[in-house]
Amino acid sequence: MNIIRRVKALLLAGALALGLSVPALAAEYADLSGSHWAYEDMTKAAGLGIIQGVGEGRMAPGDTMSWGQFLAMLTRTFAPDAYAEASAAGLAWDQAGYAAAEAAGLLRAEDGLPVTAEDLSGPIARQDAAVLLWRALPEDAADFYYVWEGNRTAPASLTDWTSMDELHQGAVAALADLALIHGKGDGSFGYADSIQRCDGTVLVMRVLDVVDSCLRSTAKTVTLRFVDAETGQAILPDQTAQAQVGQPLYSLPQQYDIAGLEHYEYLWYGSPVTEISSACGAYTLYYRPLTAAEIAQNDFLELVQQGQATFEEYMQQDFWLDFQGENERKLTLLFGDPSKRRFSSQEEAEAGMTTVTVPVWKLSGGQKVSSTMSFSIHAALAQDVTEIFTEIYNDPEQFPIKDLGGYSWRGDTATGEHNCGTAIDINANENYQIREGQILTGTCWEPETNPYSIGPDSSVVRIFAEHGWSWGGDAWAASSDDSSGYHDYMHFSYLGE
Repeated sequence: MNIIRRVKALLLAGALALGLSVPALAAEYADLSGSHWAYEDMTKAAGLGIIQGVGEGRMAPGDTMSWGQFLAMLTRTFAPDAYAEASAAGLAWDQAGYAAAEAAGLLRAEDGLPVTAEDLSGPIARQDAAVLLWRALPEDAADFYYVWEGNRTAPASLTDWTSMDELHQGAVAALADLALIHGKGDGSFGYADSIQRCDGTVLVMRVLDVVDSCLRSTAKTVTLRFVDAETGQAILPDQTAQAQVGQPLYSLPQQYDIAGLEHYEYLWYGSPVTEISSACGAYTLYYRPLTAAEIAQNDFLELVQQGQATFEEYMQQDFWLDFQGENERKLTLLFGDPSKRRFSSQEEAEAGMTTVTVPVWKLSGGQKVSSTMSFSIHAALAQDVTEIFTEIYNDPEQFPIKDLGGYSWRGDTATGEHNCGTAIDINANENYQIREGQILTGTCWEPETNPYSIGPDSSVVRIFAEHGWSWGGDAWAASSDDSSGYHDYMHFSYLGE
């Protein structure tokens, strides 16, 4: 095991991690939020190359899905070689989908489905999509794909069951038996209804799950692309790997001699998909550049392993100051004791504070003007805080600040970091504190439209993170979706609380 993997294990065990602002592993779409019911399937499909956006950063999940779109998605998933061959022959993406579906036997003349190569722009109905997906299912799917009986829908119970002909009934019954489709809220299947892009994608991904389950452990040759997560540029030549369907993607890079690259330059960051799928032959593996603190950490850990330094010395090195969250070095800096986490009284706290004056941009008449602001902070953090705000001030974004809050004694029993002078609130009104969709403090959070709101990709979040501070917008929740979890978008804390 190389150094960086040992460090990762140590960090996970101690819940210490340095969070940096890096691009998402999969494309982000303005109209597909993390709270959308189809978000997971649509982003995974995009990561596998099954579906693409419609341009201008949109996925259009609610748009009606056309025959051409569905056939292209279907064949990219279940007949990728046929689709690639049709595309290589010069056919447009929708025509390639039609040709590949015919070649793979997914679209059959005897089925009499209402589509031709000359008209692929019309909407596809739910019952016709069911037939195509039925054709994609392995004959022995029921032997490999376990379904809990309670998840099944009895086809005959659908109120429009008798309105479908024998072909469509057979398709719907097969999908219902594997719990891949269910009735609508009114008890019908909605056989003649058009499907939306989100519906079609979810159906395809459900069938793909069945196919991959049937093909699990099947050998597959894949191409791995090693990419810098910040720039999107390749950091190694593409590599061919021997893998198996269902194999975790993170296990594949271990086949290559990239220990030196990981040790001194990059750290494994992830991938848009987690497992090898039968539908995809090329996978992008993201690595983010190591920070100076991480490189210093690796170097000192080697000294420990060589017996030239102790673990106790390792835990008191200054590189820990640039890691997010609480650690012994930070506590020693703040309180002179690695086991102490709070001031014991208001008098002790105020004795440890100082006032800093920092440069800021303010808005005046719609224009950004240079100014300064002063607030109280823990004296041990004064230089760091001044550097942070100087970097924010010098960043091209020129993020505007109209109010700042630092040290504030909030009672002897308060557990927040404002008592310690290790927390800073920025633009409190426009960066509300919210829990499970209920606003607690402030009035809004509108990072796309309000200049005072702090977005996840803002220079403010990035610069604070580089100095080892955590942002309340994502420190305690899985994402910046403010409809669930706890978010405090104004809040930056040195110990992550």
